Amino acid sequence: MRVKKQQSFPFLRVAVVVFLGLSILLLVLFAVQLGKVKNLADKIANLEKHQAALELEISAVTGVQRTMNVNLYYYNELLDRLMNGEIACDIEAVIPVQRTIPVSQSPINDVVRLLIRGELTKAERDLGFKTEFPGRELQFLGAKLENGVLYLRFSDPLGFTSGGSCRVSLLKAQIEKTALQFDTVKSVVLEPENIFQP
Repeated sequence: MRVKKQQSFPFLRVAVVVFLGLSILLLVLFAVQLGKVKNLADKIANLEKHQAALELEISAVTGVQRTMNVNLYYYNELLDRLMNGEIACDIEAVIPVQRTIPVSQSPINDVVRLLIRGELTKAERDLGFKTEFPGRELQFLGAKLENGVLYLRFSDPLGFTSGGSCRVSLLKAQIEKTALQFDTVKSVVLEPENIFQP
């Protein structure tokens, strides 16, 4: 007489299926939460724009203009010499000077325009700050921020932004560091692509 072999309960298969099911559920929950975070970030950005607009309206009604402190990043030749023993065009020597500007709905545009005017005070120049801005015919056309990437568009018909790698890297660092001070900016793209190239 043959004995029927009893089949054991497939614990391993059940465990694998449960594990896969839970993994998929966790991935779906993660994706949902990620979408909520992006939505929340968009709402915060919209609230900040709305707040800036309200502040402008309040200042127009009250006659009191609100201001904000910003940094303009310029090359400091004395710091470069101190760090490297000579002029090395080290972008670490591109450091901030502070300015106070009126609050506006487009502070990034305002700050970049102010930077490329190249208006250093005598005291700042005495401390070693230098810049080749303003450039002949260099124009800042505007900024567009998408998902943390700031696109800065320029017009440079006379080639001010081209030249040696030392000069170009310092000019580019001044713009990028100035733009990156804003929390919403994670990276900077200069347009068109051929601008600020050695």
